[in-house]
Amino acid sequence: MHKWSWKLQTLTKQQLRKTLLTLRDTILPVQCDSAACSAVQIFLDHPLFAQSQNIACYAAKGNEFDCTPFIKAIWTAKKNCFLPVLLNNQSLHFVSYQADDSLHLNRYQILEPRHGRIISCAELDVVFLPMVGFDLQGGRLGMGGGYYDRTFSFLNREKIKKPYLVGLAYECQYTPHISIENHDVLVNAVLTEKQMYTFHSRN
Repeated sequence: MHKWSWKLQTLTKQQLRKTLLTLRDTILPVQCDSAACSAVQIFLDHPLFAQSQNIACYAAKGNEFDCTPFIKAIWTAKKNCFLPVLLNNQSLHFVSYQADDSLHLNRYQILEPRHGRIISCAELDVVFLPMVGFDLQGGRLGMGGGYYDRTFSFLNREKIKKPYLVGLAYECQYTPHISIENHDVLVNAVLTEKQMYTFHSRN
């Protein structure tokens, strides 16, 4: 984690997002690839992988943490991979994604499946989420659209065990504190190139 992370506590949410995005953009492609390869190995060695069958990933944009090694590992293990698709410009639904499936760009220039089986969010075992920043209380800073928060808002209302939400992030995206609002959904864990940080469970 970066030594100057304490300075981030003085920033507004908008300033924090801008600062962390600027920092993320300095990561070199070879570093991005190395981080993703390290993180997927951590996941494969974690009991969570063995226990899960339906796993949602995402198509990374720019310097977002790359999900490609995770997708390939899911396919290799004969598990089910799903990707998010924008639904009515408000939330997401998750569509099955296999190796020969075509993808198309949505309005945000993010790749989505064209066709496939739609799964209910409650049937997903693990969901990987992109992040701009994270703290060690389960707080996640996203791009500000609120899609994941709206999609998984039921987790704040209902006592259910899944899906298990895991943010993917580089270590340098850590910040000591992210302001949480009532509509924000906490993640259960954050996986970086160094380790899995586990915060809380819905058991």
